[in-house]
Amino acid sequence: YAVLLIIITDFDKEDCHMYHKIFMDQLKRSKKTVVYICLLLIAAAFFVSSINLYQNSVRNLRIAENTFSTLAVIELCGEVDKHGQLVERNSDEHIGYKAVGVMGYDFSDITDSEAVESWDLRTQYGAYIEDHPAMFYTPYNQLDNSDSWYMRSNNVIRFKIRADTPISLRYYPEDLNHNYKRIKLDVIDNAAGCFAYPDALYYEDFGFDEEMWASYSEEIKQFNQTDNTENLMFYPDVEYVAILRYHGFWKWMEDEAGVFEYVDNTRWARCHEFMFAKPVQDYKQLRLTYDGSREGMEYDKEFVHFPIQRWEDVQKDPELKAYFEDVWQDTGVQQYTHNVIATNDFTSIPAYHIGGAGLTEGRLIAPEEYADGAKVCLISEDVAQNQQWKIGDKLNMRLFESNYIPSSIISFLDQPVYDAEKTPFIHEGEYEIVGIYSIYPTAGNTELAPNTLDLLPYNIYIPANSVSKPRDQKEVLVHGSTFSVKLKNGSVDQFMKDMEEKGLTIQEPGRYNPKFTFYDQGYSAVQSSLLSMNSTAKLLLLLSSVLLLIICTLVAYFLWQSQRQTVGIFRMLGGTKQQALSAVLLCAMLLTVTGSSVGGILGCGMTSLVGNGIMQKNIEAIEMDMTQENDVSALTEQESDIQIKADLLVTLKACGAVLICPALLLGFAALDINKEPRELLPKGKV
Repeated sequence: YAVLLIIITDFDKEDCHMYHKIFMDQLKRSKKTVVYICLLLIAAAFFVSSINLYQNSVRNLRIAENTFSTLAVIELCGEVDKHGQLVERNSDEHIGYKAVGVMGYDFSDITDSEAVESWDLRTQYGAYIEDHPAMFYTPYNQLDNSDSWYMRSNNVIRFKIRADTPISLRYYPEDLNHNYKRIKLDVIDNAAGCFAYPDALYYEDFGFDEEMWASYSEEIKQFNQTDNTENLMFYPDVEYVAILRYHGFWKWMEDEAGVFEYVDNTRWARCHEFMFAKPVQDYKQLRLTYDGSREGMEYDKEFVHFPIQRWEDVQKDPELKAYFEDVWQDTGVQQYTHNVIATNDFTSIPAYHIGGAGLTEGRLIAPEEYADGAKVCLISEDVAQNQQWKIGDKLNMRLFESNYIPSSIISFLDQPVYDAEKTPFIHEGEYEIVGIYSIYPTAGNTELAPNTLDLLPYNIYIPANSVSKPRDQKEVLVHGSTFSVKLKNGSVDQFMKDMEEKGLTIQEPGRYNPKFTFYDQGYSAVQSSLLSMNSTAKLLLLLSSVLLLIICTLVAYFLWQSQRQTVGIFRMLGGTKQQALSAVLLCAMLLTVTGSSVGGILGCGMTSLVGNGIMQKNIEAIEMDMTQENDVSALTEQESDIQIKADLLVTLKACGAVLICPALLLGFAALDINKEPRELLPKGKV
């Protein structure tokens, strides 16, 4: 006290700006100062660490909520015929209790559930893209080292045979082991306009049964110009027109852009891949079937003209001419018809949701683009490579409506069918490619409705609202592959309870019964661990808050007690109350800033060290749980984000909470500052 008294005695009122130094020197000399700083450091470090852990637990829960989703795939089952229409059980048309597609099914009872977050009814379109023939992938071609794509529809050719004498093609109604015949010819023109045909085609047969062949007897006589109906006679220098159904393997020509050349492999060509004069029956009338056969489609049986005709006969007969002109026009569009699916959420597609595809390049369609109907699209990596498309390219698409559901089952007519009269173009737009996806093997399963889990390389996805003439929901086929519902995470039980209350889960004859298959990407596995961490973080935050309050209170109290005498002497020598409080507050601020700064740094280190250690154990446990029952792709994509890390802004705010110490000190000072200076001195030392 003697030293302090000498210092204050030398205090000159003229040098009032030096009064802060008096209190600072007193603080430096006090051994308690180190204790105060250590206490504040510990409180700050603990509080910074706990609040960062809590903020990260909240953040990770939010990431998990946004990353993972639960999908309900709805398949409509019933006692049906092969066209998916309800029939009586064991009737002649009945093929069993099967999952089918239903036109215009009212699913409002399903989507009205409070557990439903969103739903997506995808609609099918055909898209004519000029100069870009549609190709179809098949794994069969790996056997002959040809390109992995072939033309997906038929063609119409006008040609002459290359021979000096007539060629006779015999009809074989019973012999299935006859030799295939190679026919040399010159293709004068073709409807598709994108083929560089070879100088020969292979003939197998005409695809008729004996009864159908007999029904064309008059046309065959006209074609042969004889009474012979067992063979077809081709004459040199005579032009013919023929409809080709199968089209074999093709690849882009290196020296001519946009043109294909035939991949001539004798073994495959002679088997079934390139058949000359295969009749298409009525190419325009296709209907879905659900009998589980390889043929997902069947033709309506109705008369069509014989698929091979003399060109001069076609020109003379108005009906025949109109027929072939119509087929020629439609086929020209058909070769450039791509599968387009309009959706409101690409991530609601079952195959994508369970990890059957991932974004290779670019981005997904944004929510606002779905809402605004932006003209953007997603394509597969295979299509991008085959068509030489890239991100940013714009596709001028002319759309027509289709109910055809694309299938992974190999089909030579695996695309929407164009008919100028029955399926006119209803929309045209230029769509920018914003994302390219790649397809992966999947292990999901449902009630095994056809195509439910298909995600095919030749599909193009666009926002539903981008189509200027949207389809009426009553005209859309509701099917496991077209309709899916996203549920709020963790609400499967609530959803099923709602369905049971509405009676939808009860099988009844005479109606379609929805069957539900749920795909939880793993939120249920992640949730328990993250909630556990959140609870732990809440407890730590509570404890650290109490500790912070206690330490700040004690430091403020004892700091004021240590400065109380200095304030009394300072005031006795002429210092003002305001000057004294200002000086003491400055000392408290310096202690607080020093302690909280060092504590904040230590707290960040504790957050990363302790938090990530705990998180890593949780991630390992999560992966073990998810590997058994869930798809881990969503976790893998976001694992770098689901972690513990100190946030600078949160840390600064947490450090700022230590400023409660100077505030408490002001509270203690307010109790004494108005007392007489002598009362602030220790008793017995005045």
